Amino acid sequence: MSNKFKQGLNTIEIPYEKSKIGVTEAKLEMRNFKRRWLFVIVTIIAASFALAIFAPNYFTNNHPENPVVRTIASSNSFDVTDTRRLVGWADNVFVGKVIKQDGTKSLDRAPETQFKVEVSDNVKGIFNGTVIVNQQGGFKRNELILIENDQLLHEGQSYLFVTKHLKEENWNTLVPVYGDILIANEEAKKELIKKYTKAYKNEIPFNMSKSLN
Repeated sequence: MSNKFKQGLNTIEIPYEKSKIGVTEAKLEMRNFKRRWLFVIVTIIAASFALAIFAPNYFTNNHPENPVVRTIASSNSFDVTDTRRLVGWADNVFVGKVIKQDGTKSLDRAPETQFKVEVSDNVKGIFNGTVIVNQQGGFKRNELILIENDQLLHEGQSYLFVTKHLKEENWNTLVPVYGDILIANEEAKKELIKKYTKAYKNEIPFNMSKSLN
């Protein structure tokens, strides 16, 4: 490069104000970028707090201390007091011990509560190990909703269950009141198994077409 050309470059002056434009725009862009990310972070934190505060009061495993109890009536398409018809409707009849509550979900308007149950005896169908038993009813906000005043299952207690399998959820829904019979002791368990085994031998299968007439 010639000395004259170098001297020419050195004599070119960039106006002061124009030289600042690029730097100023970069700074403004960086500030806007930081502000956008700050807004996103604050929004996420606020949403997390809202979820932590309000979600547990809707369908929750954390039970309120003094819930308002609301009872809902149910209608049945067959006589649930007849054990032959009850067993005939069921997919599974078994004895099991409630291990723990496993979730709460609503398929309609009312909550439904799921429990992990350890199976000990089968009357109808074959279950091994643990299964999920679904009970209609549960906690919604500060309410305890019970179907036919059927109390929620208690952890550590054993019951005779009469259930229908719901494939979509992979759980077994019990019949309110008549499908979760609390077992007080070993003698009571033997009597219940005997009673429902006899009902199974003489079961009356559920007929959907007749129930709709």
